[in-house]
Amino acid sequence: MSKEIEVKDFAEAQAKIAELNKDSSLNKPSDAEVEQAAADFEQAKKDFEAKKFAIGTPEQAKGIYVFIIEFMEKHVYWTKNGWMGVLRMHEELTESHKNYKDGDCFGIGYQALEFMFYAITNPGGTGLASAKEVEKVADFYGSVIEMTGKVLEESRLELKDVQWLGDKAAAMQQGFYLEKEDGTQEAYDVKNAEFTSPSPDDLLKK
Repeated sequence: MSKEIEVKDFAEAQAKIAELNKDSSLNKPSDAEVEQAAADFEQAKKDFEAKKFAIGTPEQAKGIYVFIIEFMEKHVYWTKNGWMGVLRMHEELTESHKNYKDGDCFGIGYQALEFMFYAITNPGGTGLASAKEVEKVADFYGSVIEMTGKVLEESRLELKDVQWLGDKAAAMQQGFYLEKEDGTQEAYDVKNAEFTSPSPDDLLKK
């Protein structure tokens, strides 16, 4: 049922309409807020794309670089257009390894991190000699997968935050506020999801 507004004359009706329009405008983002939301999103996006995600400790860094680069050269499995990811991944890792300094952690960008995790959890090889090479580093292999999986989970949560800023900016450009609800079921499920890494035995069975 609609709410009726009583007015005595035309002048009062005009004043009431102006008041209602003013009240409505209070719920819309200002131009400054819209610009700030867009700037926040662009900065967050830029920072995320430039970020290197650290895997392991500085003491483990050299070993991880050597292991992953050798893995990409000898044991990575790819199909269809996957060769492009292998080339880019190898190029990024080689460059990072070359610029590595003592005290740094193994670091990798988000896209390469996604590809790296997929690659090391889907190894390939040919013949007995290749299998024996993997067996020699099976324990370290398993620990790298576990560390990479946990970092990947964290990076995906960061990406969700960046995407939310984009949604917020888009909503404000349309004249609406977008509120982020903490403690939602979706947020709970993502933050509390458990990552179970394959065991060395599981890897050798692939």
